[in-house]
Amino acid sequence: MLMISLVPSLISRTALLFLLTATGAATAARPAADIILHNGNIITLNDAQPQASALAISGSRIVAIGGDTATNEWRGDHTRTIDLQGKTVIPGLTDTHIHAIRGGQTWTFETYWYNSPSLKDALDKLRADANRRPRDQWVAVVGSWIPAQFAENRAPTVAELSHALPDHPAYIQYLYDYALVNQRGIDVLGLNDTPPPDLAGIRVERDTKGSATGKLFGDIAAFNQLFASISSNADREGGLRQFFADMNARGVTGIIDPSAGPAAAYEPLFAMRNQGDLPLRVGYRIPVQP
Repeated sequence: MLMISLVPSLISRTALLFLLTATGAATAARPAADIILHNGNIITLNDAQPQASALAISGSRIVAIGGDTATNEWRGDHTRTIDLQGKTVIPGLTDTHIHAIRGGQTWTFETYWYNSPSLKDALDKLRADANRRPRDQWVAVVGSWIPAQFAENRAPTVAELSHALPDHPAYIQYLYDYALVNQRGIDVLGLNDTPPPDLAGIRVERDTKGSATGKLFGDIAAFNQLFASISSNADREGGLRQFFADMNARGVTGIIDPSAGPAAAYEPLFAMRNQGDLPLRVGYRIPVQP
C-alpha cells in the first residue's frame, strides 16, 4: 500500500480557477506537476469524490485528482510518473496520542531490548552498541523491557552492567520505577563526589558506607530530565529526525503529543521547526514548568 499525505490547498481549485479567469490568466501556461500517480485506487475522504484513479502533485500541493484526463494536462518533460498498478493511496495518518517528541529523541541513541529473550542477549546488545561509540559516550535503554521477559526472570545487576561496559556509562530505565547506572555511569554522574550532585527529583540509593549502588529512584519528570542531561542536543535532534522520517515512511504525516516533559525536551523539535525541516504536522501540550 502506498501512502502519501493529502495536503489541502490554501486556495481551492475552484477558487483558483475563478481567480485565473477573472485576471485573464486562464490561458497562461500551466507549470508541469512534479509527480503524477495513476492507475490506482485513491481514497480521498471527500464525500463529493470519494475515489479517484490518478492525482497530480506540484510541490507540496495536490493540483489535480480524478482520472488520467484530469492529470494528463499537468504532465511535463520532467514530471515523475508512478504507475500504482492498482495499489491504494490514502490520506496521511495522524497519531493522536504519542510521546514522539521525547521518545523520538532516543530512537537512534537507545538500545532496544523488547525482543531479547535473556539477559545475555540484552547485555550483548549493549556491548555491540558501545563498540560503535566513542569511549565514555552513554549507552541507554529507556523502556522496551520487563524483567519477566528474560530467561533469568530478573533485571540486570549493576555489577553485570559494569562488567559488560567498563569504558562506557550505561543508563537502564525500567518504566518510571527506577533506573540503573553502571560504575562508569556512577563516576560520570559524580554520584560519589563530595558534595554529591543535585539531580532534581532523583533519589540515589546508597549502601551502608554511603556509596552509590547505581540504583536511582524518581518520577516521570525527574527521569526525563536526567536522560536529557546525559544525551547531547545533536544526539537527541538526530534521533528525532530519524524517528519522524520513519513515521513518514509508514504513512504518518501528523502527530499530537500530550507532553514531552521538561523544557529541554522540546529543543530538538524547535530546532527542526526553525530550520524548516519538520516533515509532519506536530500538535503538543507543554506542561507547567517550574
